[in-house]
Parts: sequence; structure tokens; C-alpha cells
Amino acid sequence: MRLGEQRFRVVSGSAFVASDLGWILMHWPADGSVEISEVTDEWACIGIWGPVAREALASVSASDLSNAAFPYLTARTIDVAGAQAWAQRVTYVGELGWELYVRHDQAPSVWTALMEAGRAFGVRPAGYKALESLRLEKGYRYWSTDVTPAENPYEAGLGFCVRLGKGDFIGRDALVRLKSEGWSRKLCTFTLSEGGSELVLYGGESAYAGGTLVGRVRSAGWGYTVGKNIGYVYLPVGLAVLGTPLEVEVFGRRFAAEVAPDVLYDPKGNRIRA
Repeated sequence: MRLGEQRFRVVSGSAFVASDLGWILMHWPADGSVEISEVTDEWACIGIWGPVAREALASVSASDLSNAAFPYLTARTIDVAGAQAWAQRVTYVGELGWELYVRHDQAPSVWTALMEAGRAFGVRPAGYKALESLRLEKGYRYWSTDVTPAENPYEAGLGFCVRLGKGDFIGRDALVRLKSEGWSRKLCTFTLSEGGSELVLYGGESAYAGGTLVGRVRSAGWGYTVGKNIGYVYLPVGLAVLGTPLEVEVFGRRFAAEVAPDVLYDPKGNRIRA
């Protein structure tokens, strides 16, 4: 997030703070022109997402949360139950919502206020596995599982994040070459055609096409909204075609699957921009 002309805030996954901070420190200028402060311990993050997230949050905030005043992919300071929160309108679940960053000593009161006010809107706390199911349906990638240092953003389906024209940056030459020459595989969404919710995919399963091993499943799980087992797997580009039949081996038994649309829920993103 850009907080000012020369001020930025970087938010990382909780398990990746050390590695991301280490990477930044390895590459920052040594002339003193840049200062870095690690403030993880000063903040707590509370996510509020869902079709009625705006109404629920507005019930404890006097700030303007309308789409016109607070559009998708913007951030600003708002009041929440008497506390000042840095609110980012982003989502990892495919629904309207915000990440609220508050001082750790204010987090309990903000959480309590949101839960108490949220009862009227059906708000409930949800754990990571619920988030995992939702992000799989939405096609959101997960660093360290779906994308690692061994993959490039184009084959991971993240080419839309690359801005080659913004100037020089680390890795630009390699990305320009890839853009010109192409890549040999692509991260695909697949769904199982059989098995139902009692069949549990964990990730790491073997994927076959025409009886030949073609990849290992990365992320996987049950999609409660679409009612299907969902997985991500890197496939040769020749197989990365909608409807390509696959088989996925689960505990020694192969189950029929097929390449599915990358995004299974709200592919145009209307709900996150509501």
C-alpha cells in the first residue's frame, strides 16, 4: 500500500514475514535513502467479508464505506467502535469485505464490537479452512504451495500482475524472455467428477492424463459453494484446456477429474466490487 509519496506499507503472510523482510534487506540501498521498520507486533488484523460486510461494518463505524467513497483495492483510516483502523478493501475469499489493521491493544474491543453488532447480520467467526475453501473456488493462489521460487508468474496465471513497462526491476529480463518465448506449463484448476464431499483431497496427489503421470496436485479441498472437490495442478500447456479429462490418485485409487475454469465462483468479480 502506498501511504504517501515516499511511504509504503508491505503486508506479508504471517508465515513469510522473516523471508520477505530478509529479501528486502538484501536488496535495499545502502546509502541511507530508505528506512525500514518491522511493525508486525504492533498490529492485529481482523477480516470482515461477505455479502453484508458493508452493513455490518457500518453499524460500528461512522466512516463512509460506500462503493463510491471506498472502492475496491483502496485503503484508508476509518473509525471502528471508537478505534482507528487502517482498512484495506481487499479479499481472499471472493466476497465484498475489508482487512482491518488495529493496534493490538485495541483488537479485543474491536473484535467484540464487530461480533456483537454482527449478530443482526448473521456474522460468525470463520477459521482458516473456511477461507481455504473459498479461495480455491475463487482461483486465488497461495504462496509456497501454488507459487514457489520454481515457478514464474505467467505459468502461475499471475501475468496480469506483471508490469514490464514500469522500469527496471529484479527479474525483468527473465520475464521479458518468457513473454517472448512462452512457457511449457500452466497452473490449472480441476474438479473431480466423482467422490463427493466424503473424499478428501489434501494436495500432493498424483494427476494423470491418458494413463501418464503429468503433475502433482498443489492446493486442494472441497468447495462448499460449488459442491465439488477442487484442486490446482501444473499441466503441460497442451493439456491446459478446459474439459481435458484427468485422473487424480487418492489413497491408491484413481478418480475421474477434468480441467475446469480457473475461477469457479463469480469469475467477473462483481461481488468483490459490490
